[in-house]
Amino acid sequence: MAEQALRAELLGPVLARRDDEELRLGAPRQRVLFSVLASRAGRAVSREDLINAIWGHEAPTSAEGSIYTYVSGLRRAMEPGRGHRAASSVLLSEGPGYLLRVDAVDLHEFDALKRRAEQASEDGDQTAAVEAANQALALWHGEPLSGLPGPWAASLRDRLLSDRLDLLEIRAAAGLAGGQHAELVAELTALVRENPLHEGLRGLLMTALYRVGRQADAVEQFRAAARVLADELRTQPGARLAEIHQQIPQSWWSQVQPRVHVTQPTQPPAPVHKSKPHCRVSPTSDRAHFRYRCFQL
Repeated sequence: MAEQALRAELLGPVLARRDDEELRLGAPRQRVLFSVLASRAGRAVSREDLINAIWGHEAPTSAEGSIYTYVSGLRRAMEPGRGHRAASSVLLSEGPGYLLRVDAVDLHEFDALKRRAEQASEDGDQTAAVEAANQALALWHGEPLSGLPGPWAASLRDRLLSDRLDLLEIRAAAGLAGGQHAELVAELTALVRENPLHEGLRGLLMTALYRVGRQADAVEQFRAAARVLADELRTQPGARLAEIHQQIPQSWWSQVQPRVHVTQPTQPPAPVHKSKPHCRVSPTSDRAHFRYRCFQL
């Protein structure tokens, strides 16, 4: 009989599935150990690294004994038919640590799809960018590593939440490039409300509002960004957000000026950068800064 596939899911409450059967992974710290091993599936993780991941600098003197207990519990959960003295074929002892063998990990799939979406966005392939972003976002089933304690879980959770916002930004930028301005206003408004310091999403919202004729609302978004950045981070909006703000009044004013011999509708202002209108990536220094894509007004 063929061995059933084992899948680890970390993008929500931590789960392990063998085909359609959900395995009992035990108490929160035992699930942290499973998650660390799953995130590095196929590679050995030392007991010292596991202790640091679970407790950080506050590890009790009993931590190493607890690691043995957690490993035993996971082996029983994942191989209920294994004999007491038989070696595990799933959670192996490797030198001073352990190695987990799984067939699939949603975290690895998410990371690969995010890289694909970013590359497609940089290449200007908006359709491929949206497809990869949607596939990555569909893997989520709640807050990553939901309910798990410890410094490792907190750090990875923060990274994944940031990555999710990056994908939402890629998808929205592709939508704007495809002319879906009105459709994106509501989605971007909600995202900015939830993430008021995220200048990338704020810039996309300003662009969408401008393109549907809501220039005053677009300007107000910049003012709101300036207020929250000053209050929370003691800083000002970044150069690109300020650039969008400067373009909006210029374009708006040009629409009410007398025009002579105009045969075409007034066009939005030309972009400052002469690179392709498709998504351009700029480095970020922290979560209040961002990569702008497709922000031409």
